[in-house]
Amino acid sequence: MSPWPPRPRAPNVRLSALLHQTLLATLLLTAGLTLAEDGPTRRWPLPLPEGQGWRIVELREGNGIRHEEYIPRGQGVEDYQDRILLQRMAAMEMNPEDYLAHVSSGVRQHCGNFTTSGLFATTRHGLPSASVTSYCTRFKDRPYGYVLAQKAIRDGEHLLVVEREWRLPMFRVDETGLPQLDSQNPATDEALKRDIRQTMRWLAEQVHPGTPQPLSTKPSPASARPQPRPR
Repeated sequence: MSPWPPRPRAPNVRLSALLHQTLLATLLLTAGLTLAEDGPTRRWPLPLPEGQGWRIVELREGNGIRHEEYIPRGQGVEDYQDRILLQRMAAMEMNPEDYLAHVSSGVRQHCGNFTTSGLFATTRHGLPSASVTSYCTRFKDRPYGYVLAQKAIRDGEHLLVVEREWRLPMFRVDETGLPQLDSQNPATDEALKRDIRQTMRWLAEQVHPGTPQPLSTKPSPASARPQPRPR
């Protein structure tokens, strides 16, 4: 039997996308800010993780915000198991740590139990960033929960937010605060843990403004050969 939940008969709620949109609206209202209707969108190339054949399923751009969603080929928009969310927006005086803390607080309100790996902040090439992995054991009364690996980067007046999301059967957090994945299939649980570790590496090493490099490709004999110097 598949460890994944059955396909929902009604469209499911896209947890984090809804929370990101709600957070943006709340911040704008609180700060008394508005985004220009035709404000420029900051464009960063995103090196998608290899191995799954990601396809874009949603692209919205306007009011200075660009929103992209990706799922692997073979998974449906309503019953996906894996998803990547990318948003580029005006920072609105928010630093990466505060932004992710607000998102985590919003996720917590919808979960049966909730824990995180802890918020980690760093600076690379002069750009501050923060990352966190969150575990939502059960989303509302649905038969599934979420694991969310997130990174936010402040680049001048813009904020880049990248999220890798897994939707999986309900699980639990033990008395020590550690998530326990209970799919009844140890191989599936280990594969997910490995995927989470690889995603954190991807976020740390590859997700950054600038020219992306492949995550785990080996140089081909042609590319490994020394190239002639320009004359």
